[in-house]
Amino acid sequence: MKIHRFFINPEAIKGSEIILEDKNSVNQIRKVLRLKIGEGVLFLDNSGKEYKSVIKQLSDSAVNLEVIEVLENKNESELKITLCQSLCKKDKFEWVLEKGTEVGISSFLPIISERTEKLGLNRERAEKILREAAEQSERGIIPKLSEAQKFKESIKNAQGEKILLDKSGENIKNYQLLNQPNNQLTIFVGPEGGWTEQELKIAKENNAKIISLGLRVLRTETAGLVATAILLNK
Repeated sequence: MKIHRFFINPEAIKGSEIILEDKNSVNQIRKVLRLKIGEGVLFLDNSGKEYKSVIKQLSDSAVNLEVIEVLENKNESELKITLCQSLCKKDKFEWVLEKGTEVGISSFLPIISERTEKLGLNRERAEKILREAAEQSERGIIPKLSEAQKFKESIKNAQGEKILLDKSGENIKNYQLLNQPNNQLTIFVGPEGGWTEQELKIAKENNAKIISLGLRVLRTETAGLVATAILLNK
């Protein structure tokens, strides 16, 4: 039987007891899932810890649970990937957040490149998508979502090894990850119209490697996910 998983505010954890009083969590447990006293739930505090718990009390305003066991989530990769994704249409960007979380991306940074067309992003909705995707895919953390930055700023400040996806680059099959001290990798994905020559020049000046995903041209919302899946399994 599948156990339900929820990310919660760490402040709700009181030693061997968890007390949920926020309206959304109480409603989810009581009215959506219709869980009963004695049933098990697994909570996550967004630090990698998991709390196996059993419902002890239910009311309209609170759910009280007893912590049975504390575990360490083992589903996070040692390689921490940040996806710098050029903003695109809302539904496509939200798809990137959802599927990128499932694949294993650690953080997302929306970027504005010269050919970026769509700039809007509903942050509240985006963070809800990240949380639900992390719960569904049994991750131990919710990926971080940063505020949008211009491309030049983001590639200058990127942490760890940097790669920029473009068909002019070296095939990803031949690419070897360096042993970074902080084990961080930043992937840059351009807009539908691709990178400009000036942006490619800026990338090289900032020590980014230009990497190709092969002969076929992928959509902007697909490229970063394919690259991440390949790199996390190298």
